[in-house]
Amino acid sequence: MRILILTAGFGEGHNTASHCLAEALREHPEVEARVVDVYQETMPRITKVLQSGYGLAINKFPFVWSAIFSLLETPGNLEATLLLAGNLRETLRRIVEEFKPDTIVSTYPLYAFLLRELRKRGHAPSKVRLLTVVTDSIAINSSWYRAGSEGFIVADKETSQVLERGGVDPGIIQVLGFPVSPRIAALQPLEPTIQGSIKLLYFPSSRVAHTLAVIRKLQELPGMELTVVTGRLQTLHAAIEASGLIDGVQNHLIGWTNQVPELLCSHHLYIGKAGGAIVQEAIGTSCPILVSHVVPGQEEGNIEMIERHDIGRLAAHYPEAIAASVEEIFANDGVTWKRWKKNISSISKPSSSRDIASFILKYAVSKN
Repeated sequence: MRILILTAGFGEGHNTASHCLAEALREHPEVEARVVDVYQETMPRITKVLQSGYGLAINKFPFVWSAIFSLLETPGNLEATLLLAGNLRETLRRIVEEFKPDTIVSTYPLYAFLLRELRKRGHAPSKVRLLTVVTDSIAINSSWYRAGSEGFIVADKETSQVLERGGVDPGIIQVLGFPVSPRIAALQPLEPTIQGSIKLLYFPSSRVAHTLAVIRKLQELPGMELTVVTGRLQTLHAAIEASGLIDGVQNHLIGWTNQVPELLCSHHLYIGKAGGAIVQEAIGTSCPILVSHVVPGQEEGNIEMIERHDIGRLAAHYPEAIAASVEEIFANDGVTWKRWKKNISSISKPSSSRDIASFILKYAVSKN
């Protein structure tokens, strides 16, 4: 059985969902799962520029992304750009024609529009069904469902309700969680007690001066052990390294890593942006969340979800406010943290990727 998974490198959520889902599907020996970024396949150089612009907008000029998000929310705006997406549409047509998938799974909203155009032109088999994995929570841009899909897979009931209010048939919505790494199911999260140092996991996503100020303030808190993960932010990583703030004993600095689930399982608190992938990985590993940076639009929905389930909170952007929040969370023998830990464990779905993979395979069999 062939499953084609479509993704795009604009934010970590789409890629994380697609690759984790492919990993779960490949556990079935009778399945061939292929992950494709149609943007990379069509225009790799331009895509790299677009990705840099996206990163710049969400981290340094969030008001720009907020405006773009609002434009995409309005019916007709995204549709108008499809005239310029002929190359993407042609690449998708070629991929579908060559791979001959039994089912297509999309983790990025544009592909439903492109597939709809191909079907209208008779360039895509009508029998090949599309399943859309929505990688955002609650604050769902209508571009996720305006083009239609044979099925939608969402992380939680609240997101399902948003799609229903948008006119999606409840019968084609599956609440199965966000596809996190399948290996999370075998990991052991920290116990809901605090023994020894309190371990903080900080993912900075802001300017160098601000990040260094946050690190200094967190280091002033007694009994804390800090791990800073910079990911692909090489300039920021070099600046932190040069600052001399990280001693490698009570403070640790990590660049890009594929061990994020393990880090979340071994730390008491995640501090960072409210990205769809990292928030869902924190939930999957039962690690409470302190949001220090929000991208307007989809991440606002993640904040609402975090606060609605009482598994974390939003801290003001200022370094002093972030440190004060951490201090309060662990005050009085960690009463707030223990409440969050209990709540997050109750909604955690560490086997979500396998559950989604099983649904996709059953769906594909039933429709072919």
